[in-house]
Amino acid sequence: MLGLTTRQLNAFILAVQGVTTIFSATFLSAYLLGLRDLPENVVYHADPTFRTALSFFGVISLMLIVLTIVLSFVVAKKD
Repeated sequence: MLGLTTRQLNAFILAVQGVTTIFSATFLSAYLLGLRDLPENVVYHADPTFRTALSFFGVISLMLIVLTIVLSFVVAKKD
């Protein structure tokens, strides 16, 4: 099983969940801040602070998700 222990797999899955949670929380906070200023059309996702955070955590999240899928296929073929 690739030499990974259950503890290492659990730590990896926790990291994937943590990064995805940070991305989702950042996106949700930017969205809700935009709703606060209704009826104006305010888009906080375009703000450089939110855009940088969303880009950074979004790319890391996608990479970890793809790595998780690849890892699951490799482990399934080994068993």
